Amino acid sequence: MPRSALPLAIFVLCAVTAPAGAQFGDEPFARAESKLPKEFAKRADVTVQVVPAKVKWGETVAVKVTVSPKSHAWTYPAFPTDPKQLARNTLELSSPGELIFIGGVADPPVKWKQKPRPDSLAMDEYTDQPITWEFKAVVSPKAKPGAKSVVLDGLDLQVCDDKNCIPADGKKLPPAEFRVEEGASDHVNPQDLASALLKIQSPTDVIRVGAGAILVAGLDTATARSTAPGAEAAKKSNRKAAKPVAAYTEEMNGYAGNIERTGDTSGGSDGGQSQGLWAFVLTAAAWGLISLVTPCVFPMIPITVSIFLKQAHGSFRERLKLAGVYCLTIISVLGVSAFALLKFMAWLSTQPVTNVLLALLFLVLALSLFGMYEISLPNVLQKRLQAKQSKGGVIGTIFGALAFTVISFTCVAPFLGGFAGISAGNDTGGSLIAVPTVKEIAGGLAFATAFAAPFFVLALVPGLMKALPKSGGWLDSVKVVMGFLELAAALKFLRTAELGVLPTPQYFTYDVVLGGWIAISVACGLYLLNVYRLPHDEENPNIGVPRLIFALLFLGLALYLLPATFKGQDGKPQRPAGTVYAWVESFLLPETSKDEGWSTDLKETIDTARKSGRPIFLDFTGETCTNCKYNEHSVFPQPAVREEMQNFEKVQLYTDWLPAASYTSDPGLAARKAEARVNRDFQTEVFKDIKLPLYAVLVPQADGKLKLIGTYEEGKINDPAQFAAFLKDSLEKAKK
Repeated sequence: MPRSALPLAIFVLCAVTAPAGAQFGDEPFARAESKLPKEFAKRADVTVQVVPAKVKWGETVAVKVTVSPKSHAWTYPAFPTDPKQLARNTLELSSPGELIFIGGVADPPVKWKQKPRPDSLAMDEYTDQPITWEFKAVVSPKAKPGAKSVVLDGLDLQVCDDKNCIPADGKKLPPAEFRVEEGASDHVNPQDLASALLKIQSPTDVIRVGAGAILVAGLDTATARSTAPGAEAAKKSNRKAAKPVAAYTEEMNGYAGNIERTGDTSGGSDGGQSQGLWAFVLTAAAWGLISLVTPCVFPMIPITVSIFLKQAHGSFRERLKLAGVYCLTIISVLGVSAFALLKFMAWLSTQPVTNVLLALLFLVLALSLFGMYEISLPNVLQKRLQAKQSKGGVIGTIFGALAFTVISFTCVAPFLGGFAGISAGNDTGGSLIAVPTVKEIAGGLAFATAFAAPFFVLALVPGLMKALPKSGGWLDSVKVVMGFLELAAALKFLRTAELGVLPTPQYFTYDVVLGGWIAISVACGLYLLNVYRLPHDEENPNIGVPRLIFALLFLGLALYLLPATFKGQDGKPQRPAGTVYAWVESFLLPETSKDEGWSTDLKETIDTARKSGRPIFLDFTGETCTNCKYNEHSVFPQPAVREEMQNFEKVQLYTDWLPAASYTSDPGLAARKAEARVNRDFQTEVFKDIKLPLYAVLVPQADGKLKLIGTYEEGKINDPAQFAAFLKDSLEKAKK
């Protein structure tokens, strides 16, 4: 661009940008007094330098932040090699102001030292030598001449010694000081200025203001995005810049309206959905049957059936009527409860507060099952229900069923809540207002029907009661085992809650929760072997064969999972082979780890697909989705599937919240959840379904539209070979 055009172009920029903030006049700037905490200053010096210190509008500067640890002190990287390293500095680019920061954020190429991490065998990276982080910025066209002082509020540093670690946020660090001089510059970098424009204005605004804004960069908006400093590095790392919610919503709505469907977009097993429904119903029924073998339910079975026999006075017809009324009442009450949990748990399971409350509930119930205290309904309520029951007949039977359901709910609730929580993490994106599905209704009825069925069967065939095992000490053992399982569930809920609050879990990490499960398995196995007893246990030095087998199963599980807590030579956790670990891993929600080639930006993926000619593999997923984690860690890496997926441009759209690692700089949990809501609305609009995971294949068309050529029917991939065949078939369709 001719130099003579620069003054006019910069004038146009000044006219269309927002008014400048507080100014410092024309006086020379003086170094600001240090606001560093005294304890921080004792351990390190911090300097901030702007190079060059005298600049003009549109010029590029380097902001250098140097931390110089003093004797016996050190500091940490911002992006350690091990993502689980908790000790680190935070480097985020400040919002556009008189300096518009551009490019990526990275640690300088220094040789980091290593020291053992206190809580594990892993190593933390650190340095006790001076280290300088450098950030690129462009002087804003709205900055008026004079001395400037910019607070680097995106930084959060820490230095440590043998006694303590002291933090200092950006507001306490020395500001970036420089002087803006009048006049046009001969040293404007077009690409840097293009990147700055994209920071302060949307592409639509840049185009609207006319040729002046574009001429400054000498590039159109699309070219500016692709050539901006750091764009290539961000592309390679699959990271992106956060987009305003309104702009992102408009973008996704535009794609939703441009999707065309072919005649047949189904893929995978034709019976995938029906198989999934029947598997879900059978699982719900199994949980209902397991709920019967609890201390507050099992002893009531023969007692209740005896009441039917007594009231019927030998009449089979009367016995059938009373048993039917009793069971239908239980199915109605428990079925509605089960349906409500299944309906709303998908939404509740993504809320951190709900997960914490569930964890506390399971912890309270576990301690009760261990014998620390008893949980029961208020006596007033129990007496009223029992008084109604004593009247007999149909009314008395209904109130008897209500009394039994309410009293037994303390034992049934953990199983019902646990099943609802697991199913929520498998299939849905968490829509609160979605229409009830057949799956949810059938699951609730299956749970309640399985729970009530034994009462009906035993009332019709009383002789079967002789085959029931007698109540005794074995029920106390069942209580304790259930208590251990509830402790394990509590750890899982706490992990889910922390995933929804912190970008990187620090307390209930995958390793911590897995270690907790191993310890629980060992404790449960030793208990079943009578190595120790709890307060409510009867003295019983001998154990039966079933109890021995269960003890060995728990101890075997602990030994099987133990290698996963250690890392291999490549620094990655060891992964025990087999389906059992695959399920445990996915249920505990391992940290998100993607291979190269996965994007989280649909627009970027479509642009790439138009250039490469490849179809797009679209994956709707979630950070709290168990089936998603199972597929990503156990199916996608398989050779046949991996080979086929290399022929696609791959994009993942999260529907609960996006991982912080998806961005060049974490925009915060609220922004990551807002983008996920847009993704969920896009999924609902296009596919009329909110299940997770959902896989589809799109092909960009010459007219700008997108053709939907295939969707995979199953959520959890049960047959990897069949999934690979779906990918291959979709690729063939895309070539036609």
